[in-house]
Amino acid sequence: MTTVGNLINIAAGEVGYTEHPSGSNGNKYGEWYGMNYVPWCAIFISYCFDKVSLPLPIRSSKGFAYCPDGVSWFRQRGQWFQDPKAGDVVFFCWRGDGIADHVGIVESVKSDGSIISIEGNTGVGNDANGGEVMRRTRTQGIILGFGRPPYTNSVPIQAQASRPATPAPTPPQREVVKVPPNYHKNLVDQLIGKKNKS
Repeated sequence: MTTVGNLINIAAGEVGYTEHPSGSNGNKYGEWYGMNYVPWCAIFISYCFDKVSLPLPIRSSKGFAYCPDGVSWFRQRGQWFQDPKAGDVVFFCWRGDGIADHVGIVESVKSDGSIISIEGNTGVGNDANGGEVMRRTRTQGIILGFGRPPYTNSVPIQAQASRPATPAPTPPQREVVKVPPNYHKNLVDQLIGKKNKS
C-alpha cells in the first residue's frame, strides 16, 4: 500500500547523496535505471517511486529520464494540477518557455504558496544539474505544474472502483453420450473373447 508518507520517507532518506565523481552525473540512480552519467533529476524521482512499489511507467517500466515526458504523461492522464500537495511530482521551468527543466517531489506546502521539495541532481549554485539530492524551498514563479500519482490515500473515486472479479475457470463439462442397451456388456464380452449374442 503506497502512501504519500511512504514516498516522502524514501526521498528524504536520500537527502545528502552526491554523485561520484563530482560533476560526472555518475550515481546509483543512473546505474539502477540503466542510463548512468546523464542528468538524473527525473531518474531520481523514478527510483523513489519504484522503491515504494508505485512505478511511473512514463518511458519505461522503471520511469523516465526526461522531464517533458513526465509532464506529458501526467497531463494525458488528467493528473496535472496547479495546486500543490505533498507527494506531488513538481516540474520546474527555469527559462519561462513552458518546457520542464527539472523535477522534484513536494515534501510540504508552505502558507505563502512556496513548497519544500526533495530533488535529485540539484545544488546551491546549480539548480538543475548540481549533483546532489537536496531539500529545496521553491517559489511559484519557477513551477510549471504538479503531477499527482494515484496514491492509495488519494486515488480519484473512479480509479478506486474495484475491478470486477475474474471468475474462476469453469471446469470442462462432460458430454453425456447415450449408448445402446447392453453396450457395456457387449464391450466387455468382446474384450474377454465371448461372442456377442445380441
